[in-house]
Amino acid sequence: MSTSSPPECLPLTDEDLEAFKALFAASSAIGATPSGGLHRLAASREDGLARDQLCDWLREQDLEVRIDQAGNVFGLAVFDPEAPYVLCGSHLDSQPTAGRFDGAYGVIAGAVAVASLAAKLRAESIRPAFNIAVVNWTNEEGARFQPSLIGSSVFIGSMTAEQAWACRDLDGIDLKSALQDIGYLGAEPVRLPLAAYLEIHVEQGLDLERRKAAIGVVRKTWAALKLTLEFEGFQAHTGPTPMPERRDALLAASRAVALVRELADQHPGRMHSSVGRLEVYPNSPNVVPSQVRAFVEFRSEEPELLAETLSRFEAQLDRISQQTATAYRVIQRQLREAQFLHDGLARLAHQACAELGLAAADSTTIAGHDAISLSKSGPSMLLFVPSRDGIAHNEAEFTSEAQLLDGLRALNQLLYCASLGHGGLSAGGAASTSGALQ
Repeated sequence: MSTSSPPECLPLTDEDLEAFKALFAASSAIGATPSGGLHRLAASREDGLARDQLCDWLREQDLEVRIDQAGNVFGLAVFDPEAPYVLCGSHLDSQPTAGRFDGAYGVIAGAVAVASLAAKLRAESIRPAFNIAVVNWTNEEGARFQPSLIGSSVFIGSMTAEQAWACRDLDGIDLKSALQDIGYLGAEPVRLPLAAYLEIHVEQGLDLERRKAAIGVVRKTWAALKLTLEFEGFQAHTGPTPMPERRDALLAASRAVALVRELADQHPGRMHSSVGRLEVYPNSPNVVPSQVRAFVEFRSEEPELLAETLSRFEAQLDRISQQTATAYRVIQRQLREAQFLHDGLARLAHQACAELGLAAADSTTIAGHDAISLSKSGPSMLLFVPSRDGIAHNEAEFTSEAQLLDGLRALNQLLYCASLGHGGLSAGGAASTSGALQ
């Protein structure tokens, strides 16, 4: 293939845009809810069907499909077997009764961009500096299996396949068995030395809508501290057991829930918090709960504020324990540190948007994304398209077709420029990440 004078742009055709619309609509139908949302938990039957549909389409585009031990699905366009990859993608799994854009948009956009660009590069006899690929990451959401970001964590080596396989859902089904059941448990790792990782996602916030920007170029993230707490009380009858003698684990947990909100409210705009899930045992109307598991989150851009809040939270938990005659323990603690994304890719993204006539603005993400995992191992870029009213993890989540197509155009142009080695990317830079990609 020739490497001389590649064109400045290989734009998407009308056929590419129609292919995106058809594939996105077909994906949105798998696990669709009556209210127009999506219910497609990781490694569920619906997730398996969505993966099947994606893999069939990738093969039809002459992309090589590989599946790793964590169930991550890769579609590869290989120009030089010795060269690193520019990888793009997101996730097909959803939250319960959630929106149809979160995650799935990035996978479908990535698939169309990679397939279109690969075909055009070959037709134009252009040999890029890097191979290109799309990926669907397993269990980004953390709704069925905890923690979140399992697939990308295994890929970068921060979690082993065995640790991922051992994660269980509320029915006691482990991830390994669930992946086997849907036919997506790969036999071995997929080792791809990366030049860069790109992801496009709906914003899940109001910033772009308020600023009337078409594309958000994410420059940094908030940190997230996630705790799983277990409160221990004593099971008893809710009728005759005297109130002073009760050791109510749910009472202790409820006071902790209120405390989580109180601590965040003390730092408006600087901290967000939640307790999104409680698991109560024995969960009977006539029984004082003996055990409650609570999933707690604190998020902030400031590591020192998170550390200070954690110290105050744990001190108050001791007080709650004494007041309610219960015990508690922290059974899991996870800190996802704040990250800065790659400056060179950010500049390249702004340049790509300018060439396309799309208004771009720098953004910050409070939510976690697979791009944040990948940023720990090498150059990573996250793009946003607007979300109407900032609604996310809800069936009412919405981004217009025109906005989706603008995002696809931006991703396609960024992917093309990155594949040629622009944005400060180099084959030598990729070598430091390939050893972690087990």
